[in-house]
Parts: sequence; C-alpha cells; structure tokens
Amino acid sequence: MKTFYVFTDSTSDVEKTYRDEFDFGYLKMAFKIEDKDYPADLEWAEINSNQFYNFMRQGNRVTTNQVLTIEVETKFEEAFKKGLDVLYIACSNKLSTSVNYAKTIGEELKEKYPERKLVCFDSLRSNYAEGLMAITAAKMANEGKTLEETVAYLEENKLNFQTFATVGSLNWLRMAGRVKASTAFFGNLFGVKPIICSDMKGNNYGFKKVKGRKTSLDELVEQVSTRLVNNELATVYVEHADCMKDAEYVANAIKAKTKCKEVHISLLGPIIGASCGPDTITVNFYGKKMDIVGEE
Repeated sequence: MKTFYVFTDSTSDVEKTYRDEFDFGYLKMAFKIEDKDYPADLEWAEINSNQFYNFMRQGNRVTTNQVLTIEVETKFEEAFKKGLDVLYIACSNKLSTSVNYAKTIGEELKEKYPERKLVCFDSLRSNYAEGLMAITAAKMANEGKTLEETVAYLEENKLNFQTFATVGSLNWLRMAGRVKASTAFFGNLFGVKPIICSDMKGNNYGFKKVKGRKTSLDELVEQVSTRLVNNELATVYVEHADCMKDAEYVANAIKAKTKCKEVHISLLGPIIGASCGPDTITVNFYGKKMDIVGEE
C-alpha cells in the first residue's frame, strides 16, 4: 500500500503519460515572455513549443521563476489530506531555489498535519535525469516501499542519473548563468560546440568543446555508450529544443551503438529550454556514477 506521494517539478520534463502510469505529480514553475507570465506547463497548454523556441531564435530572452507558491500549497495539502507523506524530488539547488522554497512552505503547512512527513530532495539534476528519479521513486511508492527506504536509495544512487547536452549557442546559458565553465570556454566559439554535463555537485558544467554540430551530436552518443549500464534493459531519453531531426539522429545512433532496450524522444520543456535555448539536445539515462566535477 502506498504511504507517500511523489512530486517533481517543471524541470523534470516527464510527460503526462508517464506521470499517470506511475501516479506522481509535478509542481509548476513559471516563465515570462514580453512581460506576460506563463505557468511552465509540460503539456505546453498556453504556448506551443515551436512558438516558444522561435521567439528565442529571434534573439529574445525568456526568464524563469521557481516553483509557484500555490502549486506547493495546494498539491502538498492534497496529499496530506489523503494521509500520504510527501517526497518532492527537486531541480538541483545549484540551478534553482525551488527545493528550499518548497521545504519552507511545506514545513509551515505541515503544522496542520503534524503526523505527516515531508522530504524535499535535492536531485543534483534537472531535465529527464531528474524525471527518472521521480519515476523510480513513484515505482518504489507503488511497491509499498517506505519514504525512508526510497530516499536512502535515491541518496545512494543519485549520481548514477546522467545528463549530457549540447546547445545551439552558449549565449543562452551564459545569460542565464546556468553553466559553469572557464573564461576560456566562453571564448571564440565560432564553429565550436560545447558538451555539457550535470556534474557531481549538481552544476551544469561545460567540460569539453568539439568542432561542428554533427561532431557534438556524435559526442553525446559516445558519452552514453561509455557510461550506460545494463544496456539490454536500459532506456535512454533524448530531448530536443525544436530540432527533431537531430534528436532522431542521436536516438538512432544510440540504439545502434549501445543495443539498449529503447530510446525515447521528447521535447525539452520551457524551463530548461529558456536556459539552454533552441537546438539543444540532451541525453538522459541511468549509468555509471558521475565522476566529473566542475569549477565553482
């Protein structure tokens, strides 16, 4: 019998199909376009993804915000009223203040429900790697595992959840302050493409540069190939910021090289998309423990 309910947030990018299948929810963040605020809906309810990324291609910046207060209050209380504890698997604290913000609100709310437990867990990740943690935790909840057992598993294994990415332009990450890299890394980028990972500390770290778009896509495939475990059982999640052909190229190459069970392609959500920009490709999977640590 389930004793706790899992939430993640808008940076996890997990589609409704999976959220429904494994019975977990997400807390919406927000973004702003030309002074208009939008909830960061993973189904793109108020603005479609093509409009969003084309707006950015025109040189416009999209700003983002942490989880919304009303989302935390309403959804945490719904779970508490049902007699369920709450596990919120949050975007890395290096990238968002959401984990601490939700904890503050949740602890105040818990005064009405003193018998309930609340854990706001810093995933050290964003993107589908964070989403994979939520899927894993929801499965454990459905199997009757306790909140404590699930948190212990995530703590032990969180560095196994991997994200590698390349972007169309580093300018978006640089403006958003969402990537750690040396000054030299941000130097002459003509024809050069960055390879970025979620590192051991939860930063987006630019650890490598390669020449040309295709080479950068091939490098993502190589990172998956060298780090994936239990290939025949593994699913790799490829996300794209309005560049489906590149996503298909990466997915097909991963499938051919790793012989993994499945490669899933989906859209990069609005929060990560606003920071990374159009033409970003990310690969997400459970693999060997992350061993890269970037500069502070």
